[in-house]
Amino acid sequence: MINLNLQCKYDDFCLEAKLQLPTGKIIGLFGASGSGKSLFLRQLLGFDQDYQSKSKVNFSEKIWQDNEKNIFTLTQDRGIGYLSQSIDLFPYLSVIDNIRFSLKNRKISINPSGFENLLTQLDIHHLQTKYPNQLSGGQKQRVGIARAIVAAETILIIDEPLSAIGEDHKPRIMQLLKDINERKGLSIIYSSHDRFEHAFLTEHLVFMDNGTVIQSGDYREIATDIDGRFAQVPDAINHFVATAVHFDREYSVNQLQMAEQTLWAGDFELEQDSQVHLEVRAKDISISTKLIKQTSILNSIEAKIIAIKEITGHQYLLKLSSGKSQFIAFITKKSLADLNLKIEQEVHAMFKAVSVLPISAVGK
Repeated sequence: MINLNLQCKYDDFCLEAKLQLPTGKIIGLFGASGSGKSLFLRQLLGFDQDYQSKSKVNFSEKIWQDNEKNIFTLTQDRGIGYLSQSIDLFPYLSVIDNIRFSLKNRKISINPSGFENLLTQLDIHHLQTKYPNQLSGGQKQRVGIARAIVAAETILIIDEPLSAIGEDHKPRIMQLLKDINERKGLSIIYSSHDRFEHAFLTEHLVFMDNGTVIQSGDYREIATDIDGRFAQVPDAINHFVATAVHFDREYSVNQLQMAEQTLWAGDFELEQDSQVHLEVRAKDISISTKLIKQTSILNSIEAKIIAIKEITGHQYLLKLSSGKSQFIAFITKKSLADLNLKIEQEVHAMFKAVSVLPISAVGK
């Protein structure tokens, strides 16, 4: 486990966090700009000691920092791979030398074929002899990701790693991070304000606001907790996992299966029999008390209402379950009354195929 007790003050901004985080998982750090995410990460790195009134950082059985006991492990001895928002490549080093620089403090060597594969997966293999001033913003960020991954022995900490990445590279990089976590058991702290990224990657969520941890726990539970602030916003995201069954070339749409439910999504062919991660905004889900066939909405999930929450004077949030999946949907107070919706009621949750984002398809 990672045990943290942080108390820091930066001018008028106070950061306070006392929590326990699991190791070997992808921990998502979420919050609006200025909420304290980057400052939180800097504490794990051992930065900003002059601003601390009291801080303790324990990683597994190791005490990285304890101000009261005057214990402090240097940043370079913590085995951290780190990518900051500013990326900070060395301008006088080539791409390959920037990445190799992070190997200097590693206590173990890296597999050469694994190293080459990493460059290929990040689509930077052809950039090895280039210098930072010859790269685009997205290319610099991918090089920074590679350098951080290579450096990571105990934990990988990445701050807004996809902010400059093009949409063609994002799914591949997110899948790479998931693969590294699953294959190596490497702890990853992933800081981002993008809910789609968290829906795909995050296992344990830390939700911050104004230097304080608002919610911390299992991502799926927090994302569907209609009493919590994380779920009570119009851009809340639902996450579904389905299996690709067939690609209809005539209509350029994939048929997928989620338990007994048939879904349609994506205008590009997904690998047959692969697992597909689908993200749907809570506000894009409509509720019907009966199956409607004469509609342009292709997706209709049989579900049960398990909780209802009033968010504003005109808006309600529903929590629904379908098989092993739980998800949320926004509706108006008028719709709630017109449909006479109640807890335990069986309904149809409907959403357009074009509103589904199939972030990635991974092997069986």
